[in-house]
Amino acid sequence: MNTDDSQKQNNRHIFRQTLVQASAFLVVILCAILFFFVIFSYNTWTGKLAYVVSGLKSIIIGVVIAYLLNPIVNSMEKQLKKLVRNPKNEVRANAMLRGFCAITVVLGSVLTAGVLLYTILPQVVISISSLIRNFPHYVDEVTDLIRSNRQLRTFLDNVLTNATEDISNWLNVNVLQNIQSYVAMAASGVMNVITMLANVLVGLIISVYVLCSTQTFVGQGKKILYALFTRKQAKAILNTLRKSNEIFGGFISGKIIDSLIVGVLCFIGLTLLHMPYIALVSVIVGVTNVIPFFGPYIGMIPSTILIMLVDFKKGVIVLIFIIILQQLDGNVIGPKILGKSTGLSAFWVVFSVMFFGKLWGIIGMLIGVPVFGVIYYIFDTFVNYRLQKRELPTEMSQYKNLDYFTEDGERVTTDGKKTPRELRKEEQKELRRQWMEENQENFEHWLQKHKKKDTDDK
Repeated sequence: MNTDDSQKQNNRHIFRQTLVQASAFLVVILCAILFFFVIFSYNTWTGKLAYVVSGLKSIIIGVVIAYLLNPIVNSMEKQLKKLVRNPKNEVRANAMLRGFCAITVVLGSVLTAGVLLYTILPQVVISISSLIRNFPHYVDEVTDLIRSNRQLRTFLDNVLTNATEDISNWLNVNVLQNIQSYVAMAASGVMNVITMLANVLVGLIISVYVLCSTQTFVGQGKKILYALFTRKQAKAILNTLRKSNEIFGGFISGKIIDSLIVGVLCFIGLTLLHMPYIALVSVIVGVTNVIPFFGPYIGMIPSTILIMLVDFKKGVIVLIFIIILQQLDGNVIGPKILGKSTGLSAFWVVFSVMFFGKLWGIIGMLIGVPVFGVIYYIFDTFVNYRLQKRELPTEMSQYKNLDYFTEDGERVTTDGKKTPRELRKEEQKELRRQWMEENQENFEHWLQKHKKKDTDDK
């Protein structure tokens, strides 16, 4: 009977193990099919996703605004709660306080943005108008420069001769025949701007509702997590979400503040240097600085060319000034504000900007770094977890010149040298050995004494 029970139990165990392996194999196949479907049907599903997103623009804008303003609302609510003590209805008082903070912060943000636009926009318009008005003069200067340089004139004559036919064909084929479509595109662009402003206005209203219900949404999310997963899994997911929020919130809000500071410093520096188009160049430098790594260079090139059209020496001075400003931002201002929010090296920053920029354009260049930072964190956490289960070190320094690990976990390096940690371990091991040798006689005496006591007790 016992033999039959053990045989049945063994058969059940084999069946369960086979079922788990078959299920894992099926999941892998389904994931592979889904991956190839996403790759080869990229245009189809991205088109459907774009259609869905276009219908939810106001909600997406509202959620993004609420996400950026939520830390300010939380800080303001925390300070005001200290002033309101022992309310009669605590739940209602907290709801009213949260709503007041949300409305105040949203209105304050709109007012601040309006003041900045009112201050900067007229100067930008003046700079652009001056550029257009002086453009013929710049053309004359460039023409005189070409005439005074025979080699440059010969080169440009050859280029223009070869390009004239191409330009004529392009004008006849692409421009004149499609002039109606270009007019339609311009009208569509105006309508898109109006629609965007309407979406932003609705998004601001939605952001107030989202900010007022943030704690409810978070509570509902946690409730669903604990309903679907075990406590350990739900805790791991919550920790990952908190780290993701830390990476995203710290990077995006920090990058906006950093770019604003860079724009203001650029405005002050160009004013002190008595440069032309101060507001326009400052806006270009500040806005492009939002894009990680490539942004400073994207803003530096057109700004330098713009000033060089007026005065070549001033253009060189502006180029040097912007380079110094970007070095100051990259080594002092940026690290102070952003810290190490993403935990990525310079290579992975460049990779994420290029990869997500190729996928999602400008938006991808803006959010690519925090997105890849979250992916990198999840993968790094998984790798460290697997190493800890195998009782192996998780520090990167332990693997830089590693040859292999022995069965008992001892580290063997390629150059035969040992790390300070291994040297400390060996030193501690040697100290324990010396202590045992020095106290061996006392230990044997203590052991004989206890053996004699046990014999007497028996």
